[in-house]
Amino acid sequence: MAKKEAGKEDILSTLKTAIREKKPANLYIFHGEEMFLLNHYLQQLKGVVLDELTESFNFHRFTQETFDMRSFADAVENLPMMAERTLVQVDDVDIFKFNEDDREKMTDILSDIPEYCTVVFTYETVIFKPDKRYKKLWDAVSAGQIVEFAKQDQRDLIAWVTRHFAAHGKRVSTDLCAYLIDITGG
Repeated sequence: MAKKEAGKEDILSTLKTAIREKKPANLYIFHGEEMFLLNHYLQQLKGVVLDELTESFNFHRFTQETFDMRSFADAVENLPMMAERTLVQVDDVDIFKFNEDDREKMTDILSDIPEYCTVVFTYETVIFKPDKRYKKLWDAVSAGQIVEFAKQDQRDLIAWVTRHFAAHGKRVSTDLCAYLIDITGG
């Protein structure tokens, strides 16, 4: 179990390094229970890839209702306009439930994402449950970075609360942090 947890930490530290160095990967899968962290790192990634002036040209977002394979393929292939990169965000679309033809198309797209594009699949209301029987699609997905934002334990949350208090020039005791975490439900 400790080895599995260490792997998750390595992936998260890789994401943090990519954001800090402004060198995002081409494919991310964000999933897990901790929506605050998922959205935090998604916003951090957007900040690295996009800028305010060209965001409307270089940011493409799809949901279950708006997802279309052709539009998705076009968004991935679109050259960035007056910027270095584009970002394609796909929310709650389970690609493993596509029909065979669409799975093949998705495999082809994900296997050949241009260097200037970052694709992020987020799973907030749909559970990310890859079907490894679809080997080609799984290989294309697993070539990206699959980041699970698991529910944080109390020790991690106490450290986080303490850091945020310190950032505002305040101190807080461990007991008070534990109480705050308890009354807010973690």
